[in-house]
Amino acid sequence: MLKLLILIIFPLNLLIANDYILQRQDSMQKFNKLMRSANQMIKNSEINEDLSQIYTDIENIMTEYPTLFPDDSFKGKTKASEDIIANRDKFNEISLETAEIARLASLASLNNDIELLQQSHQNLFSTCKSCHSRFKN
Repeated sequence: MLKLLILIIFPLNLLIANDYILQRQDSMQKFNKLMRSANQMIKNSEINEDLSQIYTDIENIMTEYPTLFPDDSFKGKTKASEDIIANRDKFNEISLETAEIARLASLASLNNDIELLQQSHQNLFSTCKSCHSRFKN
């Protein structure tokens, strides 16, 4: 009976971990697509509510992002470092900082504050690089 339970539970754990991995990958693909769209809009001087919505969508992604890394989700095809577990507070801090920067970019877009918008947009790239260098294998 115990062997049967192990045979059922182990694959189930892998499925759950893979679901989180797929959700993380999907979130980052959406994030990257949104950033490319924002880049293009800024280049074309399209500073408007649509651009603001892009940054709001990024904020939402980054607010949810830390929930996609439960301790048992580091098996399988993931590039996430298990260092996230040991340094969860720092990981969460970077994610929430990124969400805050996106919120500022959204407000800057609505207020047509080009200087704040460009700085916030650049800061989004910086937080991505910071997180990837620390928490990505």
